[in-house]
Amino acid sequence: MDKIFIAHIRDSGGIFGAERVILTIGKNTDKRYKMILICLRSRDGKSDLLKKKAEEIGVNVISVDVNRKMDFSSIKKIRDILKNHHVKILHSHDFKSNLYGLIASKNLGMKRILTAGGTTRDSIVKKFYVYMDETFTYRFYDYIVAVSREIYDKLLKKNIKQGKVVIVENGIDESLYYYDADRTQNDNYFSINNTNKVFAVIGRLFPDKAHRYFINAFSEIKKNYPTSVALIIGEGPSEEEIRKQIIDLKLEDRVFLCGVRKDMMYVYRNIDYLVLPSLTEGLPYVLLEAMLFKVPVLATDVGGIPNIVINGVTGYLVPAGDVQSLKNGMEKMLNNPEKTREMAEEGYKLVNEKYSARRMAEDYSRLYDSMIKDRPDQHVDTNEKVNRS
Repeated sequence: MDKIFIAHIRDSGGIFGAERVILTIGKNTDKRYKMILICLRSRDGKSDLLKKKAEEIGVNVISVDVNRKMDFSSIKKIRDILKNHHVKILHSHDFKSNLYGLIASKNLGMKRILTAGGTTRDSIVKKFYVYMDETFTYRFYDYIVAVSREIYDKLLKKNIKQGKVVIVENGIDESLYYYDADRTQNDNYFSINNTNKVFAVIGRLFPDKAHRYFINAFSEIKKNYPTSVALIIGEGPSEEEIRKQIIDLKLEDRVFLCGVRKDMMYVYRNIDYLVLPSLTEGLPYVLLEAMLFKVPVLATDVGGIPNIVINGVTGYLVPAGDVQSLKNGMEKMLNNPEKTREMAEEGYKLVNEKYSARRMAEDYSRLYDSMIKDRPDQHVDTNEKVNRS
């Protein structure tokens, strides 16, 4: 039987949630399907990391240079790729890829699916793009996959047909992190030793990730726990604002901006706690990663986070935007090491039982099967998906 080609398309800025979805699908999806990945490559070259990681697991990657916001020559190249590979299903992962993929696949007779995560809306321009995506582009896709119940509910409120929206929660593949095992970066310019308790915030530096609340909370923690340190891992438009806050609070010797790290396995094995202070989220991979490596977590109760962080069981939950609650949660972890270790063990069990790569890949395969067969009665039962979370 000939393999069925599925083309994933992504405008990547690094290895984040959507990239983890792509890599996990690429490594675990049913062998009846042959995956190719189209990377939209801007001048900054940030998509090259996704290309490299995908190629390491055997995925055929094709980069398409994009030199302007609406690059019709790039769209033509994507169309040629789809035609030449006889692609049956197009799977896109962000608003730019959704639009480019839609135009490129017009009248090619293929099915379309997109995954909707917790898109950052940090500017008026980006809010406009996302609005157009959800109100126009989504209409031409066969399936919209929400990674959490909250995103699912929001999409239904935007008058997207219920049968088109399904929930596939993220899954995690531990083996993908072993590809990073030999990439320990030696630019360890922050001073950490065994006497330090290390907090980390991992993710893109955007306003809705709420680093400012964490830094204010850590400023209070430092007074009673002077050997504690904090690592801010990631990059983004809020970097200078965060740097200024660190300087203003005189935390330069305690809070370190570490940029994007290629050695995340090493990072998780050398931090004591993960803090996720976000104001909005989907189902963040960073929580799954932390739990996989048995790192205790403190997170805000937004989006799909309460499905993973069961307060007092697999971690601590606090209200979003509340500095005092963040401080109290951090103190709990510092003052109750045995309880904190127990929660980390429970988090590890939860991730392995309910958020496996195999489960996620099987869910996507069911979607692909229903699209190829073109049988609406085979559509995924969204309620079943939620109940399995």
